[in-house]
Amino acid sequence: MAGSANVSSTDAIQQFRSAVIAFQDEARTCLAALDHQLRQIMLWLEQDRPNFWKREVENCMREMTSARVRLHQCRMRRTGDFRPSCIEEVKDLEKAKQQLELAQKQLPLIRRWHAEASHEANEFRGRASQVTQAVERDLPSLLALLAFSLQKLEDYAAVSLPASHSSPPSIIAVPDADSTARHSLPNQQSSDGASLHSADPTSTQ
Repeated sequence: MAGSANVSSTDAIQQFRSAVIAFQDEARTCLAALDHQLRQIMLWLEQDRPNFWKREVENCMREMTSARVRLHQCRMRRTGDFRPSCIEEVKDLEKAKQQLELAQKQLPLIRRWHAEASHEANEFRGRASQVTQAVERDLPSLLALLAFSLQKLEDYAAVSLPASHSSPPSIIAVPDADSTARHSLPNQQSSDGASLHSADPTSTQ
């Protein structure tokens, strides 16, 4: 290799891995919540509303029958030439008819809404499955890659750290030839002077 990696810390990778794990947990929670809400809506349209409006139709029919009976009884209460107006009974019958018509109109609407909601639910599940696939397959692969990278970097740091902290080799100074000659020259001169002094015949006198 031409150079070293010079890895001093793996904190950034660890923080990123922690963020990926947090995102994975949050994504799972969101997907589960959306799926639960979708199931509740579909169950509400498929069972709750149809049953509710069927009961309302039955109740309205009973109420309309009762209003007709009351109106008939009111009209039968005649004394001589007096005929009661039965205004309240007529209003009650008209109200019962309107409520029955409203309840009967809700059933086909509920069926249409259920069909449209089923189509949209299938579209949502198709898109959500892609997100689920990323969360359950791609993110675990990414986490495994990050864990492998962290382990390799920690192993690398454990190997390179002692070498970087080892003491450098000691440097031994080697004198050059000029300094050696300078240091040896006075000694040579002193020895030569001593020999010349001893050879001078006048120095003995």
